[in-house]
Amino acid sequence: MTESAKLTRALNEALAATGENQVIAALANLSVDREERFELTIIANSGIHTIPERFIHGEKYVASKGSLDLASREATETTYVRALKSLAAKLNERPWKKVYLIPTGPATLAMQIKLLVYHVTRLATVDLFYADGDYFELDLHYRTYL
Repeated sequence: MTESAKLTRALNEALAATGENQVIAALANLSVDREERFELTIIANSGIHTIPERFIHGEKYVASKGSLDLASREATETTYVRALKSLAAKLNERPWKKVYLIPTGPATLAMQIKLLVYHVTRLATVDLFYADGDYFELDLHYRTYL
């Protein structure tokens, strides 16, 4: 079998096993600078705010989208647990070197995401902050002042 045929076969198997979006993401990830492959930007909730591209580092992961079902305690827990389980799987995919958090959406969801990131990776997130019409990254190094 030629190298081209092997590649085609492997690609077709990956498409059948995981789907087009996963294969495209994996290929895009391979083409990124090696250091950036170990950086993750988590958007807590997408759909309302436009985040400048300069604040998306490495791979982008969206924890939730649009309006969330927060009508009751049970609905909120179900919504959060679904988002957090999916994020935990993402965090376990590789040894991340740096994790950025864009805390859009409900503050309590962003807090839970930040806590989950720490529990899974032992990394404190670098958080995007918005004030006076501008964004900046807030990178607090707890161990230096505690």
